[in-house]
Amino acid sequence: MSRVRPFDSDGLWLKARLFINRALDDSTAFEEAAFWACCSLELLGKAALSRINPALIANPMDDGRSILIASGVIEDFDGFLSVQAKTVWARCSRSFRQFNADEAREISLGRNAYIHSASIGFDVLGPAEWWPRFWAQANVLIAHCDSTIEEFVGPTRAKTAESHLQTNRANLSRRLESQLDSARLRLRMHESGNMTGQMRREWSRFFLDYPSYTGEVDCPACGNVAKVGGEEVEERRLERFEFDDVALTLVVWTVYLGCEHCHLELVDVDLLDAAGIPSAFEVEGSGEDIADLYDSEYNNE
Repeated sequence: MSRVRPFDSDGLWLKARLFINRALDDSTAFEEAAFWACCSLELLGKAALSRINPALIANPMDDGRSILIASGVIEDFDGFLSVQAKTVWARCSRSFRQFNADEAREISLGRNAYIHSASIGFDVLGPAEWWPRFWAQANVLIAHCDSTIEEFVGPTRAKTAESHLQTNRANLSRRLESQLDSARLRLRMHESGNMTGQMRREWSRFFLDYPSYTGEVDCPACGNVAKVGGEEVEERRLERFEFDDVALTLVVWTVYLGCEHCHLELVDVDLLDAAGIPSAFEVEGSGEDIADLYDSEYNNE
């Protein structure tokens, strides 16, 4: 009988389904349900990463053994070790733009306490707040497994999950409106000269720490020009390529918005999406970007 490969994406998906259905059983208390749901989320992340390349979930700290197993060089599956949850979150956030590593880390905070200590673990967020945030992250990974929530938990439980997603979207909308209102109020008080001493000090200390690449959009709070920024280049387009005339356009994922006029900052991709900020922007490549492109092409030869 053939053995299931420990990094197999389909196998990880099936195990994630098993765990989430344990979590959603009506007889399961919230703390235990959250524990199984966290285990399911980690397996979902590994399933999605492994679909890209099994080496993405292989532990790199065992002299390369797990990476070699994931690459098919070694067939001793018993020696395979996968990466920890924090690495899964980090790699998912870099691979899948809508996945929020900080959110995944926060909703999973109670897991270690639940199984390794005397504390309850999942007592920071109540079920009404925890489940919407869980499904927001799970939904991203399910999509990157080319599947649906209904295929993950079945039609009846999918309705519950969808209601949690609606709640999360409503929460996001409230968070966004609160930040926009706060920026508008701050600007009005600054322009009218009615800021308190503490507010004036905070206003004067405001500093935008721009990412490597920046573009411009209308600020969703005050309507002035705001900067959007990012570090990850989605696409490089060589517009002109002549002897001394080279033009390179970069398409960069948006992960940041900052406005020097009203001091609004948005650093959450979900909030940026809710504010209608484009998911990517174009910027002219610098001489260094053009040199990197040449080096990349040269190394591929």
